[in-house]
Amino acid sequence: MILPRWNPAKMRKTPRFDAFAEEYLEWVKTNRKPLTYQQACMVVKTLAAPFGPKRLNELTAWHIEQYKKARKDAGMAPATINKELAFLKGILNKAVAWKKLAEHPRKDVKTLKVVNERTRFLSEEEESTLFAVCSPALRRIVQAGLLTGFRRQELVNLRPEDVDFKRETVRVAACYSKNGESRTVPMGERLGAVVQEALTVRGAASTVFTNRSGTSWSARNLLYVFKRACARARIENCSLHTLRHTFASRLVMAGVDLRTVQELLGHKDIKMTLRYTHLSGDHKRQAIAVLEQRFSEQKSHQFSQQPPGSEAFASAKVVNIRQVSSL
Repeated sequence: MILPRWNPAKMRKTPRFDAFAEEYLEWVKTNRKPLTYQQACMVVKTLAAPFGPKRLNELTAWHIEQYKKARKDAGMAPATINKELAFLKGILNKAVAWKKLAEHPRKDVKTLKVVNERTRFLSEEEESTLFAVCSPALRRIVQAGLLTGFRRQELVNLRPEDVDFKRETVRVAACYSKNGESRTVPMGERLGAVVQEALTVRGAASTVFTNRSGTSWSARNLLYVFKRACARARIENCSLHTLRHTFASRLVMAGVDLRTVQELLGHKDIKMTLRYTHLSGDHKRQAIAVLEQRFSEQKSHQFSQQPPGSEAFASAKVVNIRQVSSL
């Protein structure tokens, strides 16, 4: 058997991970929506720490498994780790397509199992406690999240031209929407006041909501500040996405149909909306109480509609039937 000769010159042509990742980001910036590019930048920064100095052909399934273990030990959610692995797969796939790599080991690494836990939403008491520790800048964007159900990227990228006070609507631009489609949410009186206040203090920023320094929020900075506020308020297991869950849960508990909730959230598949049917026990008990009350009213109405003497007639009929059957 003749083994292939090792060619050092050919090995040197394989780029380092960090160098090729920059090429990949340029491709994403050109071919994908801005939201995807922003997410890719954040993930590549995380991936570059362990993989950056390595050449692409030096990466093995063992390296990726070690990365997966380290992220899990650091307390990252399985869904987050899986998203990072998906971006890694995309980078290596492009390396293979562009003839920078013969094959990659990501296909030999399995993703983590994601357990769908009960949806977390804020109670009214938690909302009040959270607002008490928020700065005015943070309070405005948190209120907007609770009143629109917008995702973090949709909130920080909301622009003045997306707000229509005449039609009383706020719009998510397609380029910042997760599913790539724009959507419009009605703007009530409370949301209108929050947006108006934000526009008044924003200065020269290109977005509606700004931080304390008067510059546009970044998704990472907003997350950091929000987590600190939750810690001060002693609210556990709460993320920015909890605001979106709270928006949807309150709609469902108020009796809004799931199709409408689906449209407001921008879900393409109603299966994503069905998670909000798992609500508090009090709400379910109230629903059963309404059903029982309606049933009782119908039964009482039917009884009142019976003609006088109908019960005696029914009893006589039963006696006659029994007599005939005994013959």
